[in-house]
Amino acid sequence: MNHPGASLIVVWGLTLVSSGFFILCDSLSANWAKVGSRLSLAVVIVLSPTAYLLFGLLAGKVNLAIAGSLVNLMIMIGAVLVGLFYFKEKLTSLQWLGIAFAALAILTLSLSARK
Repeated sequence: MNHPGASLIVVWGLTLVSSGFFILCDSLSANWAKVGSRLSLAVVIVLSPTAYLLFGLLAGKVNLAIAGSLVNLMIMIGAVLVGLFYFKEKLTSLQWLGIAFAALAILTLSLSARK
């Protein structure tokens, strides 16, 4: 018999790991586009299928609407963090407000993350 908490751990693990793969691929794609790094492009080509495989496993555990929303919101927040700290981009106050709403959306969606 599976422990109910184990299922939640698997869901959050898949959410975080698949989001991490998507964020990494997005960041490497941007790096390739900005500086022409062919190594970045090669890594994206290799890792992208893994990101989608992990997302598929997640979608098998929770509703697609929840899985897609959680992963895409985390990708957005991850992309912002990479933009800020790696690419040294700046955000406006309104953009920060949008990020706060995204964080609230993640919290709200996670409360009903079971299928």
